[in-house]
Amino acid sequence: MTSSSTMLVLGISHASAPLDLLERLAGTDRPAEDLVSDVTSVDGIDAAVVVSTCNRLEIYAETRGSTSEDAELGDLGELFAQHTGVDRAEIAPHLYSHHADGAVRHLFAVASGLESVVVGEDQILGQVKLGLERSQRLDRTGRVLAKAVQTALRVGKRARNETGLNEAGRSLATAGLGFFERRVGSLHGKTALVIGAGAFAGVVVAALRRSGLDRVHVANRTPEKAQRLAETTGGVGYDLTDLPRLLTEVDVVVGATAATGHLVTAQDVEEALAARDGRELFLLDLSLPHNIAPTAADLPGVTFVDLRRIAEEGQEDEISAASVQAAHELIDAEVEQFRTGLRLAGAKPVLTALRTAATEAAEAELDRLVRRLDGLDGAARQEIGRSVRRIVDKALHQPTVLVRELAADPDGARHIAAFTRLFAAAESTDGADRTNDPNEKKIEAIA
Repeated sequence: MTSSSTMLVLGISHASAPLDLLERLAGTDRPAEDLVSDVTSVDGIDAAVVVSTCNRLEIYAETRGSTSEDAELGDLGELFAQHTGVDRAEIAPHLYSHHADGAVRHLFAVASGLESVVVGEDQILGQVKLGLERSQRLDRTGRVLAKAVQTALRVGKRARNETGLNEAGRSLATAGLGFFERRVGSLHGKTALVIGAGAFAGVVVAALRRSGLDRVHVANRTPEKAQRLAETTGGVGYDLTDLPRLLTEVDVVVGATAATGHLVTAQDVEEALAARDGRELFLLDLSLPHNIAPTAADLPGVTFVDLRRIAEEGQEDEISAASVQAAHELIDAEVEQFRTGLRLAGAKPVLTALRTAATEAAEAELDRLVRRLDGLDGAARQEIGRSVRRIVDKALHQPTVLVRELAADPDGARHIAAFTRLFAAAESTDGADRTNDPNEKKIEAIA
């Protein structure tokens, strides 16, 4: 991190809190845009990105370092409570935080799917990107934070492509379907119904098709959207009012919408079972809040899987420990590279001021020389100018290399500050009055 700005994250997820609490947090009607605006109104916080999913709510913030980390985290904790409507005392034990390099490492791990319910799932990449785009629309992204999130998106793709995390196209949908397949075998030839027609529902529909299901229908509040998505799989789009009837016809029902309140009640399921002639009904709820009433799991003839069961029981086809370890090692290397990049960026003002001061001094001496040499033609002046500039370039080459090397060092900020002071002191040793020298002011301004 730079000396002038740093990153911190405060969050809550399936790894730190029970799913019933996450369900209540996800039930807020306040948009994530409001939370971004509230966070950036906190003194000392210049930029924020909010990553909000059904099982995760995280605030990534860029700070000026003008207030203490504890104070900033305290303010963010209060905003968590205000945004979700859940008492702060209830949320506090489940919050986690990371600062500086730790925040960057956590962000990279989240984008890589290492912190997901299903390790390696790839929907989180889109959700992190959505968080960045939301903040960009609100003009609430700072230099460090924007660079960190953009790098996280690249790291997430690298981790999946280079370590085997994504070798099976894993997702919450494929993990949930795995439970059903282990119970009844292949789902080939069966019919599914997806509740929802948004981006996540589109991912679910694709996963269902890969599992060999014969047809995938879609139900949504807007039947036209449902029809457009269903057509991609040869299915039919329906209105949510058709759900009770559809429960009697399909084999698999998947909840994949952010709607609050149960769209499928236990009574709906019970009534449908009476008309199914003993055919088992498979319910997969991938949403928080739940789309399907969890009490439906108690009914005979129902196999019910939700995020809680996926998280608690895991998957039979777990990604190898070697793949996970390789992903963590990749992330560690990327964090170090990111840190070095920030330090090098911090050296740019020093190098710019150094070159500006040297160039302006050389040009001033060249002008003085030309004025003293009467009759100097244009060609001669150009040749002298080129020689002077080559001297400046050669004189600055080694200091430039050295500054960059020192900036990349873990103690780079202190090295750069020392170099700045040394250069300013050297500039003042020629006996001239430098009080009003603009070059010295440039150097002091970045010390």
